[in-house]
Amino acid sequence: MQRKIFISYSHKDENHKEDLEDHLATLKRQGVIQIWHDRKILAGDDWKGKIDHHLNDAEIIVFLISPSFLASEYCFDVEVRRAMERHAEGAAKIIPIIVRPCLWQESEFSEFQVVPRDGQAITLWSDKDSAWLDAISGLKKYIDEFFPITSSTSSLLSKAEVIVSAEQERWLSDTEIILTHRKVDKVKLNDIYVLPDIEFERELKEKDIDILESSVLYKTAGRYLLLGDEQQGKTSFLKKSFIELASKSYLPLYVDATKVTKIDIDKLIKRGVAEQYNGLSFDEFISSQSKILLLDNLDQIGLNEKYRNIFLNKLADTFDWTIATCRTAFGYIRTETPALAGYKAADLLGFGNYKREEIVLKWISLGMEESIDEAILYSKCDELKKQLDIVIKRNIVPPKPIYILMLMQMFEAYAQQNLELTSYGHCYQQLIYQCFEKANISGRDYEKYLNILTEISWAIFLQGNGLNQKQIDDFFDDYGRKYLSVNKTEVLGKLKAHSVLSDKSRKIHFKYPYIYYFFVGKKFAEGYPESEEIKDKVQLLLDNLHREDFANILIFITHHTKDSWVLTKIKEVLSSLFDGQQCATLTKEQLSFMDDFMRKIPELVLEQREIQKERDDRNKSLDIMERGSLEEKHEHDESLDTYSNINRSFKSMEIAGQIIRNRHATMTRDTLYELASSGASTGLRFLDYFIKISDASKSEIINFIVNILSEYPNLTNREVQTHAESAYLHLTYSVINGVVGKIASSIGSKEAYEIYEELAKQENTPAYTLINQAVELQFKRMLDIDSIQKTMDKLRGNPVCLRILKEMVIQHIYMFPVAYKEKQQLSEMLGISVRGQHLMDQNKLGKG
Repeated sequence: MQRKIFISYSHKDENHKEDLEDHLATLKRQGVIQIWHDRKILAGDDWKGKIDHHLNDAEIIVFLISPSFLASEYCFDVEVRRAMERHAEGAAKIIPIIVRPCLWQESEFSEFQVVPRDGQAITLWSDKDSAWLDAISGLKKYIDEFFPITSSTSSLLSKAEVIVSAEQERWLSDTEIILTHRKVDKVKLNDIYVLPDIEFERELKEKDIDILESSVLYKTAGRYLLLGDEQQGKTSFLKKSFIELASKSYLPLYVDATKVTKIDIDKLIKRGVAEQYNGLSFDEFISSQSKILLLDNLDQIGLNEKYRNIFLNKLADTFDWTIATCRTAFGYIRTETPALAGYKAADLLGFGNYKREEIVLKWISLGMEESIDEAILYSKCDELKKQLDIVIKRNIVPPKPIYILMLMQMFEAYAQQNLELTSYGHCYQQLIYQCFEKANISGRDYEKYLNILTEISWAIFLQGNGLNQKQIDDFFDDYGRKYLSVNKTEVLGKLKAHSVLSDKSRKIHFKYPYIYYFFVGKKFAEGYPESEEIKDKVQLLLDNLHREDFANILIFITHHTKDSWVLTKIKEVLSSLFDGQQCATLTKEQLSFMDDFMRKIPELVLEQREIQKERDDRNKSLDIMERGSLEEKHEHDESLDTYSNINRSFKSMEIAGQIIRNRHATMTRDTLYELASSGASTGLRFLDYFIKISDASKSEIINFIVNILSEYPNLTNREVQTHAESAYLHLTYSVINGVVGKIASSIGSKEAYEIYEELAKQENTPAYTLINQAVELQFKRMLDIDSIQKTMDKLRGNPVCLRILKEMVIQHIYMFPVAYKEKQQLSEMLGISVRGQHLMDQNKLGKG
């Protein structure tokens, strides 16, 4: 459904109108919008009639606001007045774009949301393209979210007797899984629903990504096929679509294709209308221009291939707008159904960092949305999200909404029962048991299936890939000789049908990584004491920790055993990495080569930032990075010792930290200290290596940057050299800052915080002081002024470390609420300007 845009402007702003059209060209080319303005009037046309016609026909009315526009009698008195009437009726949306500075705040436009952000005029931006990009982003958001109220879409639901039926209302609010929450008796779908993202299929290069929020499917008319795995949230999305469309006076009709066994469309629609609406007849529904079909589970329709195609063609004759769902696998064979050729296919994506935070915030605030303290909300959010991140960990557990909700319930239940988890092993085990329940595996057979899967995982590990048909036959033959024989067909049938195993490329694999890692880790943990073969394979894991799968297997071994051999092996690996280096101390002397650079870079300023926006931006950035890393092949030459050692260092630190975080209550103080010390010293030995090799290679690095910059003819040789040296030092500083933060996030723990305090006290170097402070901010999530003061005193005279400390503090303030008084104290203590913060805090209070 194209959105018609009317542009109203003063002819003195012709250049701005042209810039706007240039930046809207992509949306126009995609068929999202249709633009009209008075330059499209031809000679001899009734210009006033044309303007009136297009103004009354437009859904989006854009005003280019400037002193000239405000002074124009026709623009202001005629076009503005009519536009505001249509805006008040809900028939159109007014979007003012401030192009030149003027007193628009004193005009009628002050009541509207203006673009660019903060109403800063286009001409005041240092980069005009960035200004237009910001304005267009805001404009597109309004286009996506606005539904015009017209006679064709409101004629039926505006009648009092046409309402959604009570039974349909109950179904729409049903989460379809049992959710218990400490603050509400019954959790409804809309209470915790978060719209997922989708990725449209495109016949372009692999790196061209087209990811959008799924709401586009129910905001823009078309025929869509939404693909997703089982329990991905397809039906929940159709429920959300039904609610949103009905609220905008459309007439959505939900159809479950699993119940379709005949191609009698009229009978199907009559039954659906009767069940889902009150006061709406079949004839009224069919004649409406507002009807929309929501077709669920298309891949499971009870029709054969021939009649499925006939059925879809009949639906296409009846509905112009259809959203259909199916399982991902069906998407690969949908070309066998010609009637689907006109459908635009999109994949339903899992929840990344951004979406996970949104659902966590909803869950925490449920039942107390209006009263929960913002600082408590964000602190609890980060704590719960960190637990989710540990379990989900790079899609080891599929980040489906249902899994996230189940995990949050588990964390809450375990906390209430005060259970000591072994590295979240109970969470993975519970998810596997739920797969067993869905497969109707009897409780008395759990042990049998657990053992079969443990042995299959070991066979796959030894093979290095999935098992082909002969290998799976041999496996069950061998299994029957070692244990009691089992029915291979029945076992494989249940496990493949319920997302435990999958048959991919004619080989048996585990459906999800967490199931494979769980069982192969179980085999390692149980067999290590007696099996020499398993001991050899443990060493293989340790020697290749730079491999993602091997590092994860080792983590899952810690889920299954508390035996000391695991800790011993981890500490051996940690001590062996960069063992020829000293731990970086980050003293003023070690970093003296950066003194001049630190004096030249600008002082930090605590800018005016909105906390939730900062958190959203951070999460979106993390999603982009993770999406990129998941798409990489990671096929690196294992002979690159430095590369593998760096990866092994970080992986080993993460494993050490995970053990600390989840076994802190049962490990002795000395053991915790040794593990934290081993992890931190490994990271600092790498940092010492980096600083030394960076310093030794300084000339080569600068020359490399010089060669790149020399391509810019407007730079003098001296400017090129200065920029190159600055870039080199920026890189060095960023790595030092990043490694300190990585060490803290890897080995840190809220519960074991006193261990890091002791470590900083014993080692007494700037590096350990910063690590300790970073752990406090990252895991305790509180800004202790006294603690910051002590850290400041220890780092006095060390410009590099002081800069890192200031960035830590500013980042914390951007992510968590901090009182204005505390910001003033920090300003005086650290020399950070907080201009504009008082006004921002006042505004926040006013919104509350």
